[in-house]
Amino acid sequence: MITIIVAILVIGILIFVHELGHFLSAKLLGVRVEIFSLGFGPRLIGFTAGETEYRLSLIPLGGYVKLYGEHPETVPLVEDPERAFAFKKPWHKAIIVISGPLANFLLAVLIFWFLFASVGTYIVPAKIGEIIPNSPAEKVGLKPGDEILEVNGKRVKSFQELVFFLRSKKIPESVTLKIKREDQIFEVNLMPEIKEDYNIFGKKTKIPVIGIKSSEEIIHQKHDPLSAFNLAIKKVAELTGLIFVAICKLFTGEIPFSTLGGPITIGKMAGETAKMGFSYLFSFTAILSVNLGVINILPLPMLDGGHLVLFGIETLRKKPLSLKTQELIFKIGLILIIALSLAVFYNDILKLLKGWNLP
Repeated sequence: MITIIVAILVIGILIFVHELGHFLSAKLLGVRVEIFSLGFGPRLIGFTAGETEYRLSLIPLGGYVKLYGEHPETVPLVEDPERAFAFKKPWHKAIIVISGPLANFLLAVLIFWFLFASVGTYIVPAKIGEIIPNSPAEKVGLKPGDEILEVNGKRVKSFQELVFFLRSKKIPESVTLKIKREDQIFEVNLMPEIKEDYNIFGKKTKIPVIGIKSSEEIIHQKHDPLSAFNLAIKKVAELTGLIFVAICKLFTGEIPFSTLGGPITIGKMAGETAKMGFSYLFSFTAILSVNLGVINILPLPMLDGGHLVLFGIETLRKKPLSLKTQELIFKIGLILIIALSLAVFYNDILKLLKGWNLP
């Protein structure tokens, strides 16, 4: 029950923030908002305030704001062009559309900012805890307890930075490490060796290694509000880039489609992170918010990114596409969205069945 409640709250907050972005920008640019809905399908409860109906709908898998004169089939019925979405300038429409994903990115920044400023960050220092026998590290005389200060003249602050630097090199090349051992500081040169391992996407690949393991030491770092804000922006930027890479690898087949999860998987993960503590749940919510923002700016029909492409075409043509063409594009987009939703639901069900240990 707790898992279900947490999942509904997390997903509901992300949807609300996304649609609020569209809602506020539409209001700011003078477009009438007819409906603000959390969920799709039949209306469960709601109320009307001003010119907008606020409702909670049956299917909690998303949300929407219905704008006056938004859909192609409603354009001929528009009586007040000044308040209609379709008659706004392309860049006005683009602002309204992009505001949803931007709201999700902003939410992620605010959550990470709060966490970094209040809780701080934890890092594993670039200190050697164990040397692998017959490894490049052992051959050059490195020892447990040695602290790695620099790699090829670049300062490293954590073991994660060291690993990232080494794995960014596809072809082995000589590496110069600046080492601190007690009161001594010296440099060593070594050649990484290639071994098979799994990357962050779960794909088996060949990576360069030097044969060391991290120490068990963990350093807690506190941050003032300004540095915490900078770290939050950096974190969201890193996550955004990582998600785009994952999407590209998904289309190229490097990441199996079976790894995708839908609402059930998200709900299960939300419940698990909630048990770990509020900071973990907040962090998970921020990561999901970035995911939602990235997915929505993909240039696919029905998504916000698909609308942006249409507005770009409209700008180049000096006029919008014909109503028939727009309707066809949206129908194709709807089919794609339904197909993707069914696919991730299928993955969710398979994961559930495996979790129940059914034959």
